[in-house]
Amino acid sequence: MKERSKYQLGKYSDRLLTNYHQATDEEIAKGKDWYPKVNKFITGEGIKWRLPRIRVGSVVSILSPRNKWEQNLLDAQKVLSAHDKGIHPDQIKVCTFNKNKYKAFKAARGDIEITDQSLKTYNFVNNIAHLCPESLTIDIWHLRACLGKNIKIDKSSIGRVAYQQIKSLTIKLAHSLGLEGYEFQAIVWLSTQRLTKK
Repeated sequence: MKERSKYQLGKYSDRLLTNYHQATDEEIAKGKDWYPKVNKFITGEGIKWRLPRIRVGSVVSILSPRNKWEQNLLDAQKVLSAHDKGIHPDQIKVCTFNKNKYKAFKAARGDIEITDQSLKTYNFVNNIAHLCPESLTIDIWHLRACLGKNIKIDKSSIGRVAYQQIKSLTIKLAHSLGLEGYEFQAIVWLSTQRLTKK
């Protein structure tokens, strides 16, 4: 996805606001609470295993592809426990790709860190680990809200310029509603899934 024009960004803004205003009271409450709840989990696991939150957040993020969220958190606990006890990755099973399991162990050890070369993952980790107000997770559902159509996952890659444009736009919209960017994004994430399934 190349740089977006003012016209396109205006359309994205309208669609994001439409999906936000169609959110149910339950979706608004759940969306506001989603990142703080995950941050509490990460903080707790960090204390338990004596690890920085950013490492725990990285483990959670790395284990997330094709993994249900509740299972994702269970898998993160499994990896963190195994790492602490010196258990080899081959001795445990997780519900995502094997390559991600090995990568999660490396993240737990601090051998790798997620950088802004992977924009979506970098923003997600900073949202869940630090509730960073300058970070914003732009995933497939956020793009579907922006574009107003059910695009496929393989069409969800956007360039750095477009990512920054959509991120800035979303955070600005959130602030106009008295929300943090990650709160607005989570609410739109929930409403967009429901609306897309209609």
